[in-house]
Amino acid sequence: MGPTRSRWTNYLKQPGRKDRSVFMTWMLSYISVLLVPILISGVIYGATLSVVKTEMNRANQSILLQMEQAIDNQFKGIESLSLEVGLNRRISEFMTIGSALADSDHYAIYQIANDLRVYEIANDFIERIYIYYINSDTVLARNNRMNSQALYGELRFSENMTYESFKAFFDQWYIKGYQSVVVPEGKGWSPAVMFAQSVSPSIPGQPGAVLLFMIDQSKLLEQASVPDEGTILILDEQNRTIAATSDPLAPPIVKYGDMPEETGQLEIEADGRSLVASYTTSSITGWKYVMTLPAAVYHQKMNVVEQLTIASILLCLIVGGGVTYWLLRRNYMPIHALIQSLSFKAGVPFYKGSNEYSYLTNALNSTFQEKEKLNYKLNQHNNTLRSHFLQRLLKGQLDSHIPLHDSFEAHDLAFPFDGFSVMLLRIEHFGKFQREDEEQTRNRKLLLFLIANVVEEVARHSASAYAVELDHQLLACIVNHKKVEPEQHRSDLERIAEETMTFIAHHAHVQLAAAVSSQQESEYGIFQAFNEAVEAMEVRIVAGGGGMIHYAELGGSEGQGAVPGYFYPLNAEQQLIAMVREGQLEKAKTFIGELVRKNVTAESFSFHTAKCLMFDLMATLQKIIGEIRSANKADVPDGVRAIERLMQCQTVGEMRGQLFELLELLCAYVNDNREFSSNPLVDKVMKYVNDYYKDENLNISMIGEAFSMTPSYISKLFKESTGESLLDYINKTRLAQAKTLLVGEKYTVGEISLIVGYNDVNTFHRIFKKFEGVTPGRYREIK
Repeated sequence: MGPTRSRWTNYLKQPGRKDRSVFMTWMLSYISVLLVPILISGVIYGATLSVVKTEMNRANQSILLQMEQAIDNQFKGIESLSLEVGLNRRISEFMTIGSALADSDHYAIYQIANDLRVYEIANDFIERIYIYYINSDTVLARNNRMNSQALYGELRFSENMTYESFKAFFDQWYIKGYQSVVVPEGKGWSPAVMFAQSVSPSIPGQPGAVLLFMIDQSKLLEQASVPDEGTILILDEQNRTIAATSDPLAPPIVKYGDMPEETGQLEIEADGRSLVASYTTSSITGWKYVMTLPAAVYHQKMNVVEQLTIASILLCLIVGGGVTYWLLRRNYMPIHALIQSLSFKAGVPFYKGSNEYSYLTNALNSTFQEKEKLNYKLNQHNNTLRSHFLQRLLKGQLDSHIPLHDSFEAHDLAFPFDGFSVMLLRIEHFGKFQREDEEQTRNRKLLLFLIANVVEEVARHSASAYAVELDHQLLACIVNHKKVEPEQHRSDLERIAEETMTFIAHHAHVQLAAAVSSQQESEYGIFQAFNEAVEAMEVRIVAGGGGMIHYAELGGSEGQGAVPGYFYPLNAEQQLIAMVREGQLEKAKTFIGELVRKNVTAESFSFHTAKCLMFDLMATLQKIIGEIRSANKADVPDGVRAIERLMQCQTVGEMRGQLFELLELLCAYVNDNREFSSNPLVDKVMKYVNDYYKDENLNISMIGEAFSMTPSYISKLFKESTGESLLDYINKTRLAQAKTLLVGEKYTVGEISLIVGYNDVNTFHRIFKKFEGVTPGRYREIK
């Protein structure tokens, strides 16, 4: 502000800057604009009869406008009353009544009649109110009930109108407006005015009702100011006399079609007299409000107006100067107050007599310069603000009260196409950007910036893309593209991902993994697309190997009919327990990796299923920790802390890392505290089971007798040496042979059960499903 203010002050102090003030300029302008036309008008007005004629017409129009406003205001009151009547609970509830009336319905009619009487008293402009219920063909008034046929006898839209045409009027979908009607009077018919308003039922699809307000014609012209020897009449669009100060049954002296404009004046001849008719048109009903005066009276008043006008001009010459000065001061004060405010807030004084326009121009220029500086500073932080907005957009955390398109415009984001997808790029290996010093963070940010620019540039050939960093090794890219077929969409997104990954791998030696969502139809689907991409990336992390994955490749996606679950049978758990008990770390890791790979390739495997599998594997390791503790071993690995860390993991990759960490601790503990040694007796028992597993009588008692030991002792000895019960070992030996026989088609399930030592096929089914997780028949189908 400092340099700008100095230049501004110097500008005002320059010679010649004290131009004529705005006040004096306006004073001269007002005098030249106001007084000169008045003087000229005074000279030529006596000869300008048309001007006087216009003024007379304006006076007549004023009378008509006053009458129009008074009548239209009454009509608006009727419309407001119609809304109140339509909201009346008893009136609306009667719409559900059919033609057959119950005793309670007669009481409801009595209550409605009382309500109508109150409404009629509330507005003296209303002569009578009818309610026509379409469902029951019932017409209610304040003192009687009838049907539509009887109503046709009391009013209609023309004398010759048929009942069918009259009934068709009420069959319209929606009715609202004023209608010219005729009502019986003596032996003939007289014109009247009716306002009709439909009332919608509370239950959709049910017939409603129609409110009919009959307007008292005597009230229409009650507030009209009728000139001497003049008449006023109201005509509808069918050239019917609605109301008149003269005989309403007489033919109108002017026709509706002779008055095409909204307002105007015309001279007519009627009954040998020359008349001047002024008219205006109602904005509500379209009726013509007409006032007629004899031509002689009309011109007589014009002469009086002419004389008064001349006197008015003279009065203007006397009073005009003072009024002009007062108006100038009044109009100048806002500018004066504005200048005083700017002078105080900007700190630049306004010199008396200086030109106000110059001062304001420089003040505005200074403000614009400050705004430009502020915009420049905001633009410097625009990338950070836009990244924050994109992150919230992906996670669905935007403010609901701010329109999404306004937010896009504020952050300079353009999405010209209808299709939206999200692509996740995860750094698997940092290549030459891998550093273990203080430059690591800066190098990773530089790498993410490079990847973001590359993917945006690659996508720009066929779409609009915006990339944003999510964490130190994950980047999301919102791709806005044309809506295409799913196959074409997948091909386009795979091309963008492949080109980006190839470019980064070639120039930066960095390995990327990509996950692509399905196609969404609008910007409100970005959140869904992001969740799909995250789920696909999680599956890629579980499967390992980098590369690219599309959300459509997830067999466990909702709506594809996949059966939820994963493969981790009891025998697989027993094998893992045996490996850990023996301290075989690499073998256990390979076993878990193979188990995960087998599940990933299954159609029903999803990200959430992978989490369940990881928790199940963790539960297996917890069982081993429990067995170690039951043996009163010291320094056992903390399984509770491992579970807590596992629950805090955000990705399956992190969960697998926690699982392997606990696995390493357990195997190291087993190897450091190994107490088990090879037992020759146990080896003999195993050989005995392998030789006699086909014997249906093979059990722990038979083995004890064979080795001259009690069943409990030999079972305990086997358990301490191998870590599993002797009965489980017998069953596993039999099942291993049974699975071999099930692969072929030579034997039935019943025959196989007898071959491996089970004389009861039900027992075979139960034990097989306990250890394998499936029945023998299902196992044969899978294999």
